[in-house]
Amino acid sequence: MRRSHNILFAFLACALLFVPWLGDTYFYTKGEPREAIVAVSMLQSGDWVLPVSQGADIPYKPPMLAWCIAVLSALLNGGVVTEFLSRLPSALAASAMLTATFAMVRRHKGTTMAWMTMLVCATMFEVFRAAVACRVDMLLTACMVGGIYAMYGMSKRPWLALVAVFLLSGATLTKGPVGSLLPCLCMGIYMLVERRNFVRTVLSLTGICLASFALPALWYYLAWRQGGDAFLDLAFEENIGRLTGTMGYQSHVNPWYYNIMSMAGGTLPWTVPLLVSLCFKRVRSTFGQIRHLRGWPLLCLVCALTVFVFYCFPSSKRAVYLLPCYPFVAYFVAAAVRRIGDTRFMHGWCYFIGSVAIVAAAVFVGVNLGWIHIKALSPVGAWQWIPALGTALVAGCIFVSRRARVLSAATAAVLTYLLVAAYLGSYMPMALNSRSDIGAARRIDERVPRGAAIYGVIPNDSLLRYYNMNFYLHDRILTAQSVDQVPDTAWLVSPLTDSLRPAPEVLTRSSADTRGPVLLSPPRKRQ
Repeated sequence: MRRSHNILFAFLACALLFVPWLGDTYFYTKGEPREAIVAVSMLQSGDWVLPVSQGADIPYKPPMLAWCIAVLSALLNGGVVTEFLSRLPSALAASAMLTATFAMVRRHKGTTMAWMTMLVCATMFEVFRAAVACRVDMLLTACMVGGIYAMYGMSKRPWLALVAVFLLSGATLTKGPVGSLLPCLCMGIYMLVERRNFVRTVLSLTGICLASFALPALWYYLAWRQGGDAFLDLAFEENIGRLTGTMGYQSHVNPWYYNIMSMAGGTLPWTVPLLVSLCFKRVRSTFGQIRHLRGWPLLCLVCALTVFVFYCFPSSKRAVYLLPCYPFVAYFVAAAVRRIGDTRFMHGWCYFIGSVAIVAAAVFVGVNLGWIHIKALSPVGAWQWIPALGTALVAGCIFVSRRARVLSAATAAVLTYLLVAAYLGSYMPMALNSRSDIGAARRIDERVPRGAAIYGVIPNDSLLRYYNMNFYLHDRILTAQSVDQVPDTAWLVSPLTDSLRPAPEVLTRSSADTRGPVLLSPPRKRQ
């Protein structure tokens, strides 16, 4: 098969895993609508530099993700931001990154290894979770990893340096200078381990890094002109204070071993076969060859370790910070799984994955037909039946196939791919839609007249907002720190009751933002 056809099929395989289900699950946390509301405010205000949302808030991060969402919404949906369009940049970025990984592995290790690496990476928990979320992490990761790939190939194709500058500029515009500094650090360590010329390495990577700051510097300048010192303080705290532990508030502070646990959980379900593979001599014997690694395997090892160690130093630790590790880790996981592909364990692992798919499909059918009653699960539409039942059907066919033992490594990868598709398309909407505040937002929209002011007050937390409800109300909820700041003619959304107002209505017992009850109180005075 031609190389271009392989790459096209790889991209389609990734896109079909992520894209079709993006709009089936409502926003159910505060993180996704917090990012999407920036694009909403961009389209409503026409301010594409530093838009204000919630009536007072400027964005915490550079605007690359919001730009992507706003452009897609303007081109495809008349300027209306939806869950599907908010998550589409992450899904496309993940598909592009995985396809680039496929192309890199295929060039150095062959087509079979490329497919295995891509499927393993795409089905790792942390990767597919970020690929279908309206968060900056996957867009940042795709730009960083793509920049590393481009810098790796620029010794033979010098024009790839321009591609690296473009991608690292995108990474910096997504989350700040770390988007360029960390990939250049990874590539610098790799080049020095490869015994490249020190001066030439430093000069070339410094040039790429500085060039990648040109476009972001223009945005930072325009944002400073508009936001003043408040913007500078926020940018410094988010980019420098988070890494040095000098932030004005506690943010994701975790112990040193948190990253180890994150990697173990983030690589699931492949963590299990990887650990079991260490029991086989054929896998353990490869550890003695680490000091002889060169080229692509050495790049994977250096990048994975550099990113992991880099994020061990800050006290602020999150699992998504380690996302740039996963394409490189996936190569070694795929290699280990292939090495034990003909063992009884892998044969049993295929049966385990298939059994999970069949049992999950049975529960799915029971819930949607009313045979099983679980409060946290809600029935879904006919469209969501396809991935669940399709995966169970494929698993059943593999169970009765005699070739399952021969193709156990590949079979495990395909079954895991289908199980992830079933989760994203069937089980995720069924389990998480009930946690969204879309119902509360609809009740507010029905009760509150158009043009009336709505204020949200969350006591004892100056940073938290009702992001979920505000997204579904198209940025109608304004911010106040206390009930006293809310005008008498405005409606109040808060867990608090106000004795001067009429009896409030309970919107939800558990908000997606605060995990507590939320009340809607009418104005003290009618206009």
